[in-house]
Amino acid sequence: MTDASWGERPRKANGPDRQSYFDASDVDRVMGVLLALVSEVAAIRERLDTHERLGGAGVAVSVEAVEAYKADDTAEDQREAWRDAYIHRLFRVITEDVEALKRRGEAL
Repeated sequence: MTDASWGERPRKANGPDRQSYFDASDVDRVMGVLLALVSEVAAIRERLDTHERLGGAGVAVSVEAVEAYKADDTAEDQREAWRDAYIHRLFRVITEDVEALKRRGEAL
C-alpha cells in the first residue's frame, strides 16, 4: 500500500543505491537521538535482566531490590556479551560502510 503524500517506498534498502535522507547537521541530531535511545534500551534490558535474576532466585522484586542488586561475574559476562551483540547489530550498516571504504583504499 502506497500513500501518495509519501511517494513510493524504495525497493532497495542497501548498497550503492541507498538513499540519503539527511544533511550532515541533521545526521548529527538524528545520531544524538539514536544514541540516547540505544542507551535507554540497554538500561531497560539490564533492569529486566535484574528482575529475571531476582525472580529466579525467589527474591520479591521491588524497586529497592532492583536498585540494591549487584550482578555477579557470570551475570556481568552475560550482560557484556548482550551489549556487544546489540551494538554490533545497531551499527552494522556503519561498520559495513567503513569496511567497504577500507577495501577500496578510500580515506575515512
